[in-house]
Amino acid sequence: MPIQRSAIILINEADEVALIRRDKPGQTYYVFPGGGREEGATLEETAVREAHEELGLDVELEGVAAVVRFNGLENPYYWAKVTGGVFGTGTGEEFEDKSSGYTPLWIKRKDLLNLPVRPTSLAEQLNSTSERFYDIRLEDN
Repeated sequence: MPIQRSAIILINEADEVALIRRDKPGQTYYVFPGGGREEGATLEETAVREAHEELGLDVELEGVAAVVRFNGLENPYYWAKVTGGVFGTGTGEEFEDKSSGYTPLWIKRKDLLNLPVRPTSLAEQLNSTSERFYDIRLEDN
């Protein structure tokens, strides 16, 4: 059964987007920091928890940027701002095994379309505007 997910969009002063590079056998791709909702947690709590686990950052959410439909579920992506922590010091279970292939990176917004970023529709939207957008609806391609 599909699990509803939530994630964050974090952009720094250098117009770079925080992404997680996923290296798997035979493929490399990039995703926004986020993950599956645990029982009893809200989607907002999930996004904040995942930012801490995957990036090592404490974040405050600033509204829903986009909702991406995937596996029949609507998954929110929240604008976020850093309130504490150190980028790259994530402690989630993904980092316990160094061979898991999780690497947090800052990627220039203008380079998003040159990489296999998932969801592609969100990378395209971020690449097309420097302005914040709110509550747009996208399909995961």
